[in-house]
Amino acid sequence: VLNTNLKAYVSRDNGTTYTQATLTGKGSYSGTTEIATAHDLDISGQPAGTSMRWKVETLVQSAVLVTRINGVSLGWS
Repeated sequence: VLNTNLKAYVSRDNGTTYTQATLTGKGSYSGTTEIATAHDLDISGQPAGTSMRWKVETLVQSAVLVTRINGVSLGWS
C-alpha cells in the first residue's frame, strides 16, 4: 500500500530535514513490478540548501509481503 507500507521522503539539507512525498501508482511493468511516482513536492518549509537526498521506507514486511526497490530518480528545478 503506497504511503503506508512504502513511503518516500526528500531533503534539501543533506538529510537533516525530510518532507514526505505522496506516492501515486502509475501502473505495472511486466505484470509484477509496480511503478510509483511523486511530483511537485513542496520543500520550502525546510532549511535552505541544495544537498538533495531521498529516503525510502518499507514497512510491514513479512515472508509473504516483500518490497524490492528497483530504481529511484530525484529531479528538481
